[in-house]
Order: sequence, then structure tokens, then C-alpha cells
Amino acid sequence: MNPTIELLKSHRSIRKFTDQPVSRELLEELIRAGQGAATSSHVQAYTVIHVKNAENREKIAELAGGQSYVATCGAFLMFCADM
Repeated sequence: MNPTIELLKSHRSIRKFTDQPVSRELLEELIRAGQGAATSSHVQAYTVIHVKNAENREKIAELAGGQSYVATCGAFLMFCADM
């Protein structure tokens, strides 16, 4: 089978994270990499919010259906569509 298709079919989503902090430098590098990704008409129609406040993360975790990793992971980024 085509290696690209095989890779896509083997995708797994893991929701088990550590509480190890992610450096600001790494977060900025990852966001810059995402901003460089191809999009239709090079539209960057989103805002990235780094949620640091523990109380806010707890509330978001609850609103997201009890997804506890939102409150406990080392860094939580929220992506909001800007249409």
C-alpha cells in the first residue's frame, strides 16, 4: 500500500499527557510551524490562545465534557476560528 495512505490509516489519538511544562520557546516554535502550514488562499483564520490560569482550565475541562487532560497537561492551547 502507498506509505502515505498507510500512515494516515495508522493514526491514533492519545489523551494521556504529563504535567511537564512546555517552554515558551517551544510553544512559539510550534505555533510558527502551524502558521506556515498550507491553507486555502493562505488564509490564517484562527486565533491561538495559551490558557495558563488553572481555574480557567478547570472550567474549560468541564465545559469540554469532563476532559480532565485540559486541566492537567503541561500546556493547553485553544484554537478559535476567526471567520
